[in-house]
Amino acid sequence: MALSEPDVTAFLKQFVSTYEKGDASFFKLFADDVSVFSISVPTRIDGAEEFKRGFDGQFKGTRRSQILSPEIRIAGDMAVVTYHNRVAFDSQSTNMRSTLVLQRLGNDIKIVHLHNSPLASPGVVTAPRGPADVTLLEERVATAAAAVGTPK
Repeated sequence: MALSEPDVTAFLKQFVSTYEKGDASFFKLFADDVSVFSISVPTRIDGAEEFKRGFDGQFKGTRRSQILSPEIRIAGDMAVVTYHNRVAFDSQSTNMRSTLVLQRLGNDIKIVHLHNSPLASPGVVTAPRGPADVTLLEERVATAAAAVGTPK
């Protein structure tokens, strides 16, 4: 049976609610063979039991989770949801980019893939810039200006 946007929206509310409560039913939202990329583990986590075993110990304390600007793309019985996620845990806050792949399995919707990646701080430079980068940028600007003209 195909997923609908209201199905996915309701699932996301349940996902956030069970996470914030530290409710063990949170782990039942994942397919048995889920794959997870987490910001706290350098390798892929394979399977819901492995994810629970590694994450359950950190599932204590006060937490808040905000799903910001979700984009939902539905393809039959599957959906891809991308969003920014702000998670506050005790006194620490983390901002991430997140992707969920959801699938209807029987009567349930399950997460079959979760990928989180941290957002870099706005002031962080990811790579040093040198003269070659400036020259390339100048060439691109010159090409664009020649094609469309310059503002007056």
